[in-house]
Amino acid sequence: MDFSITFGGLPAGDPKLVIAFGVFDGVHPGHRLIVAETCKLARERGAVGAAVTFVPHPRAVVGKPGDAPPELLISVEERLRRLGGCGAAVTGIIDFTPEFGALEPEAFLAGLLRCRDFELAGICVGEDWRFGRQGRGDAALLERFCAANGLVFKAVKRLKYGTEDISSSAVRALLRQGKLDEARGMLGSAPRLAGTVRPGFHIAGRELDAPTANLELEYGVRPPDGVYAGSAEVGDRRFPAVMNIGFAPTYGGNERRIEVHLPGFSGDLYGAFLTVELLGFLRPERKFDSPGALKAQIARDISGANKIFDQNYCEVTK
Repeated sequence: MDFSITFGGLPAGDPKLVIAFGVFDGVHPGHRLIVAETCKLARERGAVGAAVTFVPHPRAVVGKPGDAPPELLISVEERLRRLGGCGAAVTGIIDFTPEFGALEPEAFLAGLLRCRDFELAGICVGEDWRFGRQGRGDAALLERFCAANGLVFKAVKRLKYGTEDISSSAVRALLRQGKLDEARGMLGSAPRLAGTVRPGFHIAGRELDAPTANLELEYGVRPPDGVYAGSAEVGDRRFPAVMNIGFAPTYGGNERRIEVHLPGFSGDLYGAFLTVELLGFLRPERKFDSPGALKAQIARDISGANKIFDQNYCEVTK
């Protein structure tokens, strides 16, 4: 079976590519090191450095029965943008279908040599990257393949954050535990929650003078319930954000929601795709005796969120 790679920014004329392969969810420092090593190899060979990812996540296609695929830390578009931002001159996507997932490792590598849009000059991956049917392919196989075909190859060692290996899975685990600072340190950037704004209950705007955007989560890992400080970019302006994650117990809510208030913003966000950076934890969610007591607490939450926002951004837009 042949497969194709959908490229962005591919030069004309069958360019020589040294390609980094991986899912690259989050594009953490370990991923950025792989891209940097790829670009170094490419320069040495007079080639172009490229990064190729897989969509959807392989575990969504070939994962064990009953296992849910991982929650993606960022959107595919953001992944490609970050890969380009850390040096990849060309980015590409392989459609990870069941048929592609069933390819033996040797068939995948042979298919790379048959791709018509480029000439393969080398491969760079993380040292523990596995590929092909049931993950049978590894760095040792890649090294033999590249040596046999006159290609450059490098397997990049994992980076550590403290004593822990940096990985997208580890970032997800930290976020589920509410360890935002550790997750941010390991990821190398503020973790994000992103999704489409859907209609909510309209209570916050009507009774609390703090209208919220009800975020239907599509990317990111939801931390434990509570109130968080963050930031969101709308158009060409960045706003502080106060997020309540939970059930709104003061109003007897029975559905877990992510409600985002942007102090200083006025406008309609319904149907918009909104990305919110998680900057800090403010307090646990709790039930208040009255809407008035909740309204007073929201004012304190906004003040706390503004301070955290000020610490993270030099130019404050309110």
